[in-house]
Formats: sequence, structure tokens, C-alpha cells
Amino acid sequence: MRSLPNIEKSACRKGEYVGYAHGVWIIKKTNSSFGNWCATHRDNQRMPPLFAFRLDDLSAKLAKVPASAR
Repeated sequence: MRSLPNIEKSACRKGEYVGYAHGVWIIKKTNSSFGNWCATHRDNQRMPPLFAFRLDDLSAKLAKVPASAR
């Protein structure tokens, strides 16, 4: 995996990634028609999940999460 500024491999869970944008996001592989990857906020369940087909795209979406959405 190439280096992404706000996503890294999870040290505890195989096949998962951790994203950072105004908190911690858990990133998992999915079979959704919205995308291959799904990011959910770890602490705030009211935040809508983010979907993307590539981790690069998900990284860009995480960078655009507004601070007021917390």
C-alpha cells in the first residue's frame, strides 16, 4: 500500500485500516454498491459512514470531513 496521509493499517485487526479525521475512523472492506471500502467513526455513531472504491478516494473524503460534523 502506498503511503496515505490519514490512513494506516490497523495494528490489532488484520485486513482493516484506521483513518484519522476529527477522530478515529475504522475502515473495512465491504461488498456495497456504494464502494469497496467503508469508514465508520469509532466514537460518534451519528456520523454517516463514508464509502469509496479505492483507499485513495477514501483518504480524500476523510480530508474533507468538516470539524463541525463532530
